[in-house]
Amino acid sequence: MNAAIVDDSAEDIELLCSYLSRYSREHNVHMYIEKFTDEDAFLNAVGDTAYHLVFLDIYLKRTTGLQIAKKVQKRDPRCQIIFTTVSQEHAPVAFRLHVLDYLVKPYGYMYLKDAMDHFEVSVSRLSHYIELKEGRDRTRVPVSDIIYTDYSNHYIQVHTDSCIIRSHMSFHDFRPMLSSYPNFLWCYRNCMVNMDFIESYTDRAFLLKNRECIPIAAARKREILQTYADYIFDSHTEKGKGLRT
Repeated sequence: MNAAIVDDSAEDIELLCSYLSRYSREHNVHMYIEKFTDEDAFLNAVGDTAYHLVFLDIYLKRTTGLQIAKKVQKRDPRCQIIFTTVSQEHAPVAFRLHVLDYLVKPYGYMYLKDAMDHFEVSVSRLSHYIELKEGRDRTRVPVSDIIYTDYSNHYIQVHTDSCIIRSHMSFHDFRPMLSSYPNFLWCYRNCMVNMDFIESYTDRAFLLKNRECIPIAAARKREILQTYADYIFDSHTEKGKGLRT
């Protein structure tokens, strides 16, 4: 999960990061956090990164978190926002923006935990997860975060933007966990790729948006490329329907 913290107080950022680290450990959530003390730097990053959750201070250097929230929602309506501020006075306006939560500083860990539990419930309604055993713990991985998976030394490796999750299991047992999702393609030996992350391809490999290359099995090349072409065609057709309604 990609998260961002936007706050002009470095001390407040570090406290929130410590709370989020604790929550991640206790709930087996993988979270990649970016920190911003400058709102313009954050807005520039929003164009390049899809954030699942943003923590916004309301009192910033050149503008307010309320104005930033409106811009974020226009760029990515799926992004959830939690305000963090020293005053309750903006709460009515904040909730009219349909933000997820509103934390008044100084707040303790349990308030953050409640907000994150609210986020988990909200996201679970829109997203799908797979659950993997990583060491002694079980980890939930949003399907939309998976770029590709491969297999090495008896471990399934699930590659996301923020990390690689390794789980001791066979590809035979793992493959059905993703086979029901139309965007996953079994393209090479024990490898599955999320077609939403494919940038281009040759007759030997897929080039992903993160610049990695995933090989295409020579024996199944025609079938694999046809499946990818069908997926792209269906995706464009669905988008076209959405534009007309």
